Amino acid sequence: MATVPTDIVSAHRGRQFLAALRDPDRAIRGPLFDLLFFWGCPVFALLFVDLWLGAASALPHHMGENMVYALTLFTLVLTNAHLFAVAPRAYFNREVFEQNRFRLTVVPVLLLAGLLSFPLLLIAAGIVAAFWDVHHSAMQNFGLSRIYDMKAGNGPQLLRRADLRLNWILYVGPLAAGASLMTHLHAFDDLRGTSLQQLAALPGVMEGQLPLVSLLAILAYAAIILWAAVDYRAAMKAGYRPSAHKLALIGATGFVSLLAWGFSSPLVALVAINIYHAVQYFALVWLKEGDRMAALARKSPRTTFILFCAACGAAGVVYQLASGAGIAILMAPFVATSLLHFWYDSFVWSVRKKQV
Repeated sequence: MATVPTDIVSAHRGRQFLAALRDPDRAIRGPLFDLLFFWGCPVFALLFVDLWLGAASALPHHMGENMVYALTLFTLVLTNAHLFAVAPRAYFNREVFEQNRFRLTVVPVLLLAGLLSFPLLLIAAGIVAAFWDVHHSAMQNFGLSRIYDMKAGNGPQLLRRADLRLNWILYVGPLAAGASLMTHLHAFDDLRGTSLQQLAALPGVMEGQLPLVSLLAILAYAAIILWAAVDYRAAMKAGYRPSAHKLALIGATGFVSLLAWGFSSPLVALVAINIYHAVQYFALVWLKEGDRMAALARKSPRTTFILFCAACGAAGVVYQLASGAGIAILMAPFVATSLLHFWYDSFVWSVRKKQV
């Protein structure tokens, strides 16, 4: 019996994959929109940062420094701004608000009161935010992958745990194995001079153990990817239909995470990762809540979008100014905003509850 050459089979599968990516019914918004703002966004963000920094290095020293500073400032403001973008989802969506009234009203007041009343708690909250942000970013990739699975007609529980492990390790693994780990650990430096100052020595201790930490991270990275491959193979034999958009998202995110966290400078990694994360988030919020915001504002969608971005951007600028001032009474509301953003995202979006 004649067999079909492997290259023909591969080409056919490749055409099927590209055709699936062009299917508007499988996309969150549409093929081009998803390419630019969702599954392709990590690659575009990294390319943008590399091109920007490459141009900066080709300019005279002072001009290059100004370009790097401008990119860094833009990223900080954009990152801060996206923290406020959860508000329309949490407070303007009546269904979401009614289901989480206590968590969206009482908890923020208690958190802010605690941060303003206890200086050590404020410092600790800042450290928690630095590491929670890492988990939060991985979970955004997980959430988008689950949306794509739902769009492909797969059940909300199918491969959920495998995707959770996979998206987490694809993001966190390279970070733990690369140079950017120390950037995050230096958050503990703020504990110097407090009753928890012994923890401020943690970055120095960990720096001496970086080879071991990197090895463990690499082993965990390989093991969980292999575990996911086994789970996917078993699911496909049982009838699971892989989403091309989901596979593209996981592939793009994993590639960029590995290249940025594992092999690039902390500056490149932090800027590229934060840009694509914020852009994806703004796009998702606008798609899901844009019509509701426009109705409440009684403005056209275009005007509402501009107002939405302007309001978040202004909040991001104020956040950055407060960070530079270093005054506790100014910082507390924004540290609270960071923590609440991470926490809110864990329950205001749910594929299982079909809230996306």
